[in-house]
Amino acid sequence: MSQFSKALREFVASKADFSIIYSTLASSNSSGGNTSTQQAAFVTPHTQRVCVLDSSFNPPHLGHSALVEELLRSNYDHIPNENKSLLLLLSVKNADKETDHLPLEVFEQRLDMIHLMANDLSKRFPINISIGLTNHAKFVDKSLSIISYIEEKFPDIVTPDFKLTFLIGFDTLVRILDPKYYLPDKFSQSLENFMKKTDLFCLTRHDAVKSLTQQEGYVKEISSGKHEDIPSHWSNNIFMLPSLNEEIANLSSSSIRKEILSQGHGDSKWRAHVILEVAKYIDEHDIYLSTTS
Repeated sequence: MSQFSKALREFVASKADFSIIYSTLASSNSSGGNTSTQQAAFVTPHTQRVCVLDSSFNPPHLGHSALVEELLRSNYDHIPNENKSLLLLLSVKNADKETDHLPLEVFEQRLDMIHLMANDLSKRFPINISIGLTNHAKFVDKSLSIISYIEEKFPDIVTPDFKLTFLIGFDTLVRILDPKYYLPDKFSQSLENFMKKTDLFCLTRHDAVKSLTQQEGYVKEISSGKHEDIPSHWSNNIFMLPSLNEEIANLSSSSIRKEILSQGHGDSKWRAHVILEVAKYIDEHDIYLSTTS
């Protein structure tokens, strides 16, 4: 049974919209086993920025890790990593996919693998890493729920300079700025407060639809007013990261699942795309061997 079974079920039963269920900082102490201790370690009095990697983590892979590593190495916001907190966020809902029918055991497996990735990252970076759950599908709602949670439990750290940073791929950036997800509300009104309190740290990808040059020019187009639905000042909160190694940048959870489905667990190349601990977990739990797993 997953160590997160109880926390996941309590979250679903509570009807809360956001909760912290694990923290590397709390778990490094002998008293870090209970949920309240994990939640208390989410941020510290020195936290100025919460960096959020929101994904299905199905499974977590080296592309996720690389995006975190690039953010922490870039120092794009001139805030020391010691004053940041990393949140690995798993949503039980998705803006494009229906997930309500999935059994909780599926989310338990994902949480177990996220936990393995969190501990791997914590060995390399001096930053507290937490795992959070949300029942929101839209980024604007996720951001609001996280900030509301922090304001309630840690009011002293929410200064005018405090922000969230979402780590995203270019396709997600385009989706966030797509008016269709906010209808019937007015797009700019729906996102204005979100963009005041949130930065978007975006990784470009090698893509057949939009070239790297087009992706890198997207923010400049917003700044110059070429996208009339998108206020030009929002460009100040979007930071484009040039593409990483092409193989890493184009990694996706779906491609890993497809490879396992077609070739089995064997010695296929998918193993090179996840950390060793996640590969072992996939083997031990016979995951992704059918379309229903």
